[in-house]
Amino acid sequence: MRDEAVASRTACCLAGGLLTAFLANMSAALAFPFVDPSNQDSLPTSAPLGTELPSTDLRGLGNQLRLVNPAAPGNPGAWTIIPRLTVQEMFTDNTLEVESPRRFDAVTVIAPGMSIQANTARLQLMLDYSPNLLLHAINGPLNVLTQQLTMTGLITVVPDLAFVDVRAVSGVQSRYGTLSGNGTIGNGNAALAPAATSVGGYGSAGQAGTNPRNEVQTASVGMSPYLLHQFKDYGTGKLGASIDASHYSTINGFAASPFPTGGSNGQSLLTTEQIAQFTTGEFLGRVQNSINIDFSQSHSQASSGATIQVFTSLGAVGTGTTTTVPAQSFTSQRRTISDQVSYALNRYLTLQASIGEQYIQYSGQNGPQINGLTWQVGFTLTPSPFSSLTVSYGHLNGSNNINASGYIAIGGRTQLNVSYSDTIGTQLENLQNQLNNGTININGQLVNAVTGGPNFVGTNALGVQSGVFRFDTFNAGVSTGWLRDTMSANVTWSIQTNLTPGSVESGEFIDPATGQLFIINQPIAGTNQSTDVKSASIAWTHELSPDMTLSTSASYSLIHRSGSLGNDTSLSTAVGLQYTLSASTSLSARYSFFDRTSRIPGYSVYENVLILGFTKQF
Repeated sequence: MRDEAVASRTACCLAGGLLTAFLANMSAALAFPFVDPSNQDSLPTSAPLGTELPSTDLRGLGNQLRLVNPAAPGNPGAWTIIPRLTVQEMFTDNTLEVESPRRFDAVTVIAPGMSIQANTARLQLMLDYSPNLLLHAINGPLNVLTQQLTMTGLITVVPDLAFVDVRAVSGVQSRYGTLSGNGTIGNGNAALAPAATSVGGYGSAGQAGTNPRNEVQTASVGMSPYLLHQFKDYGTGKLGASIDASHYSTINGFAASPFPTGGSNGQSLLTTEQIAQFTTGEFLGRVQNSINIDFSQSHSQASSGATIQVFTSLGAVGTGTTTTVPAQSFTSQRRTISDQVSYALNRYLTLQASIGEQYIQYSGQNGPQINGLTWQVGFTLTPSPFSSLTVSYGHLNGSNNINASGYIAIGGRTQLNVSYSDTIGTQLENLQNQLNNGTININGQLVNAVTGGPNFVGTNALGVQSGVFRFDTFNAGVSTGWLRDTMSANVTWSIQTNLTPGSVESGEFIDPATGQLFIINQPIAGTNQSTDVKSASIAWTHELSPDMTLSTSASYSLIHRSGSLGNDTSLSTAVGLQYTLSASTSLSARYSFFDRTSRIPGYSVYENVLILGFTKQF
């Protein structure tokens, strides 16, 4: 018993030290993949939550996971390949998603898919792909084929030395925002998940709504070869490079590509990065030193052809000059060098301090120019092997700010997660950061690898815009489960501030002649316009019987835009039933309601949606 206690204390201290070092790296360089063989065992999504519970509670935990995905396979082998087919019939009373005229439609959704898991000595892979075909019975021009893809993989080229990280995500998000708490980016296997708003959006599985003209197809893919080696007790070194390509474009045709391509009203981003890190090992005892060098280069390209209406006040909606946005491109460079020292005060608390230099430059007048000293002080609190909280304060990204990330396991059934970050970049740079800092959980969803909480928290809250922004993002969540129930709640606060000189005020309006929803840009001299989104969501899943599952969810958002555009509120609720016919077949029914209230004329909208579905695994 004494040896086990010593081993537990040692593992706890080592996990705290590793997380301290790597969390510090995250705050300085967000693009390179976070998860690698040196830290994957200490992640909240991979920690054996519940291993200390009695056998009855272990059975309860297993039942909890089955509730989340009743058709999930058990004890997968080295390779698990599961094809599936989902067919849904969706009925909506506002298929155009406009204030008026409201039009009814019946939509058939056909979504074949495939999940692949590999766990071999040379390859660890999680992949889920599903094209979603939507066929409208009345409004045929809205027919669309969208793409859902989630993938993370690690290729071992030389054991304990050379690795290649590959990852990709593709999904549909709202073009205009105000859908916080809804969305599908990063939600692989969505067709098998509970009929809840937080998973499949308020529309069909794979959609953020029911009108594809109000949506954009977003994709990001990346590959990162690197060397990682432990030099006995002296430390661990890492040397690598990466390339990431991302793109979004408005869905204005029938088919949307799952990979970055051209398109109207879109933007592309290509990022390359080089890193070098060395973290000392046990030979320094309680002291740990980490040296980090990170260089990155990016090229952003905005597509031409976006049509906008310029106005001076809300009263001028529908009038003014119409213009076509020209194609725009710019480059950026980032160089970050830092040296961090950590001291393990005891088995629970590790203190840290870092100093370094940071250089951020955007070409032309497209963003801030930052060049100067960086510093941070903070701590990591590790009350158990399955709980860790890191908080730091310092000067980074051109301002003094707080960064926090953590997760706390309570009793083997409940987990809290919290994060706060202050970053600079474009929306696509932010997307790449979240992808590379993610990992796929047991339910096939891409979550934050540090906290275990949801990723892409602002994807459908903030409208799609080009430009360089400061993102202040707070996220906190709790999830818990019993023998027949699981509950989760989440709150987010995201502020997007435009850092481009002569920033723009962005809004939307309905063209009364065509019913088309347009983005509005109005130059506001000498001000930095911002969008502030606060949202809260809750979900509950209850097992009515061994074969019948009830799912309910609700989310509320408050969106504030600086300037004259004012506030929007949105409410989304859903209730669904899922009946398991067999281990591979399920039926589902879901009703959802969405309501958005806005002072922008024509932007208020509500919609009722009923979905009946069938899913078969093969």
